[in-house]
Amino acid sequence: MKKLRVIAGLLIFTIFFTKTLAQVKVTSTQVKEIVIHNAVAGLGGGMSADVKVVAEKDEWHSYLVRKTSQQLNPERKSYDSTLHRFIAVISPQLLNHLLSGIAVINPAVTPLTFGLTAQKLIEGLKNDAKAPITQAPHFEKLITQKVIDDAIIKSVVGIDRTDDYEYCEVTIFTTRNDSVKLSTGNLCPTKLPWTFNNHFTYDMAVNNFVAAAIGNEDIPNKEALNISSLKESIYNYIDDQNPDALVATFRWMYDYPENLKLLTEHFTITEKISYGNVFSCWLRTRAMPANASIEGRIDMTRREEINTVIGYAGLIDQYFKADNFVLKYYSNRPDSHFAFSYSTGQSPYNSLRYLSKKLPELSKTDSSKTISFWLGAPDESSFWIMFPGSKTLLTYHSVTTPNGQTAPIYPPQDPNATWTTKSYTWYLFDDAGKVLGQGLRF
Repeated sequence: MKKLRVIAGLLIFTIFFTKTLAQVKVTSTQVKEIVIHNAVAGLGGGMSADVKVVAEKDEWHSYLVRKTSQQLNPERKSYDSTLHRFIAVISPQLLNHLLSGIAVINPAVTPLTFGLTAQKLIEGLKNDAKAPITQAPHFEKLITQKVIDDAIIKSVVGIDRTDDYEYCEVTIFTTRNDSVKLSTGNLCPTKLPWTFNNHFTYDMAVNNFVAAAIGNEDIPNKEALNISSLKESIYNYIDDQNPDALVATFRWMYDYPENLKLLTEHFTITEKISYGNVFSCWLRTRAMPANASIEGRIDMTRREEINTVIGYAGLIDQYFKADNFVLKYYSNRPDSHFAFSYSTGQSPYNSLRYLSKKLPELSKTDSSKTISFWLGAPDESSFWIMFPGSKTLLTYHSVTTPNGQTAPIYPPQDPNATWTTKSYTWYLFDDAGKVLGQGLRF
């Protein structure tokens, strides 16, 4: 008992001492400006944006002052744009809450940190429905406060750290010629906690201020900082515990009635997995063989994305109707699979510029007239691009059988060649399978 009292005493002292060390008192009249820096980076490059908040005519206004993109892929544009574009008017109440957050920090998650209750989540799901609800899961049993707390512990408190870079920094410059900085590089929903004076604080007031300052601008970390990211994590946690994915199924059925109707008119849909409004699903048209599908990540709120997928599927169907040796051979192999792809916000038509040195004429082809796909079969995988004018390009082919046997449609390979030579030798075929050209890598 005495040991427990000592531990409890130390905990109280630590929290009190933490608050004492970290607290900084700044009034709104002492704020000169606030600069919000957001940045993300990965293997393909990075993006950043700076937003400045200043007092003008007795109001707090936010401006986008800089936006950069550094892309390693030459197909994507890099830029460094210095702007001064007005974004939004920020409520004085949000600023006061931000300043209260640096006056007294919150070193731990409490029931008040996020303010999420079962009733709020259930009401939110039902209010978001755009079609009459005729059948719904028993939400009161599915979504409880214990489930919410468990999901928060798993997704925020107990999240594993990775090497990915997603950074947000809020710097408050004062009329006292000093500054106060809060930062986070956490990859969890809401990105809490913030680091402040070498201490952690779990305070959504910082997030709410940043969200208001960003407004409708497309800025890195925007979604991650929002409370909606935590709601989605809770819904995913619930669906992970239920094989029927009841929350995702409910939203799929009732949140996008017009777009869902359009999608189901053109595709057979299977294997739905959701994160927010983006659904990963497998789509197959009536003209596709049973072993072909488009592996899509579709934002169901965006009609233009659905129309893009429909248009791409129509082009795929045209190729399947042609007498092509690859499509014909693998369509009759039920143990193989054609995997086409579409990802939200991206074009399904791959750039062909990387072919310019070795296949200059093909590189000039309108990519929206081509299709590309992975082929998978037992012990082998390959990547193909099909062009108008009866030409088919094999860019990669890996065989893992002990003796290196290949399907009969492939040119014979030197059994003594290296794995790299076997896998990265490209072949250009006509529709009948005659080799028109070959080489190593692009």
